[in-house]
Amino acid sequence: MQRRHTIARAMLLGGFVLLAGCGRGGEQTTDDPVAQNVASAAAAGVPANVTAAIDCSNKPDFVPVYANATILSCTAAPDGLPGRHVSGNLVYETDAPEKEVLGWSRAQANASGLKYRRETGFSYEAGEEGERSLRVVVEGHRGRTRVSVNWGQKAP
Repeated sequence: MQRRHTIARAMLLGGFVLLAGCGRGGEQTTDDPVAQNVASAAAAGVPANVTAAIDCSNKPDFVPVYANATILSCTAAPDGLPGRHVSGNLVYETDAPEKEVLGWSRAQANASGLKYRRETGFSYEAGEEGERSLRVVVEGHRGRTRVSVNWGQKAP
């Protein structure tokens, strides 16, 4: 039943996005990340019902997403570690260069108080033992930068 509601919501959002762009002339914008994903996906030929189901509203504040990114997937769930621990994975694409996104992600992790753990030319890891953790991996993909962000945190 919930899957039907998700698909219906996606189709409704997709319809609104398509209607919003018709007959008004000029560019239409929205601050709703789900609607932004639907619009971006529709422009790339991805069905709206696939993209609208991506909702990252439950990601922690310390999980960085580069401006104007297209979110491809976002999941979070209890991970079985002691102390009500939750882990998640977020994948997005952006037109920004890999090094720029990685540097920006590192700065965001540092600003949120996460401590440096390890860095390579394509990844950055930071965290607080037993409380919060973050790993950002960047790679080139079809002329864009694909970013995978893995995170974990002790649930409140």
